Amino acid sequence: MSDAGEADRSRERFAFWSTFTAVQARRSGRDRADIDARVEGFFRHVCEVVEPTVSLEIGAHAAEFSRWVHRRFPAARCVAVEANPYVHEKHRERLARLGVDYRHAAASTTAGTVSLNIPTEVHGLARDRTNRMASLALHSKAGGQEVVEVPAVPVDDLTEIGAEDRVVAWVDVEGATGQVLPGGGRALARAAAVFIEVESTPTWDGQWLDTDVAEFLGGLGKIPVLRDIQRPHQYNVVFLDPALAARPEIARRAARALAPAGS
Repeated sequence: MSDAGEADRSRERFAFWSTFTAVQARRSGRDRADIDARVEGFFRHVCEVVEPTVSLEIGAHAAEFSRWVHRRFPAARCVAVEANPYVHEKHRERLARLGVDYRHAAASTTAGTVSLNIPTEVHGLARDRTNRMASLALHSKAGGQEVVEVPAVPVDDLTEIGAEDRVVAWVDVEGATGQVLPGGGRALARAAAVFIEVESTPTWDGQWLDTDVAEFLGGLGKIPVLRDIQRPHQYNVVFLDPALAARPEIARRAARALAPAGS
């Protein structure tokens, strides 16, 4: 089979898995917020199993994940990057005191400078400049935006990862996965677990969809294990190394996350 044919098959397999898992979640009798919390709780449990020495949080906003990793594993290097200068300024002093390496930068494919779009109006609603929707991509429903130039750095260049390091990653880049992930192939290949926000229909111009993300991470040896139902066309996926996903305790924990309420 050609490479293009195998890529199509890979996308189809992920689309089936994603739809099947979403149906399972919705039929569990649990509300969306409960499912979302259980999936995030599963990811954090996996991190407890991994005992990371390095955590990467890309599109960090207030760096909640990095703060959690630092509390649980004080010796870990917790690197968080946030491109929105208004958000970074709001949180940088507090995060420095907490021991998180919180950097003002946009993860990108190359180092240098990139344009960041900060929506000021979406769906007719005004947004302040510390909103979570800043992106390297243009939001299709933005009625107004501020464009700022920000420093850019590839994920692979954020920190040195040694042979003995154990890595986990949290990625939330508001539709810019196509501009971010290719710059992190080496680092993400080393990650035992990745939590990433994806979209199944276009929200930002020219964006990678969920199947594109799955194809890329699949090429790094990651498999999808669990997803939430955050919004109809936007959700978070937990990708793991296959050996980690195959551990019986991890598999049982994933199954419990979407188990019917009351079971």
